[in-house]
Amino acid sequence: MEVVVKQQNSTVRQVLADVYEEVNWAYLAKNYFGKSRSWLYHKFRGMNNGVVDDFSDVDREKLKSSLLDIADRITMAANKL
Repeated sequence: MEVVVKQQNSTVRQVLADVYEEVNWAYLAKNYFGKSRSWLYHKFRGMNNGVVDDFSDVDREKLKSSLLDIADRITMAANKL
């Protein structure tokens, strides 16, 4: 039996490159993670005081959920126009 392991080759920052400038990351960090803007930026950089600091699987899922929530809210607002 072959086991397939999903490997994450891209950083979160690389994946979000297309929309990175359009999102208010400070708002997202505070309202979805309960963290500071700098906490999130360290995660995007992958380093914090010279130590590797990447998103955990739980944080990646929370980031995904928060972006989907914001996307849904934008879509609903746009549809009201």
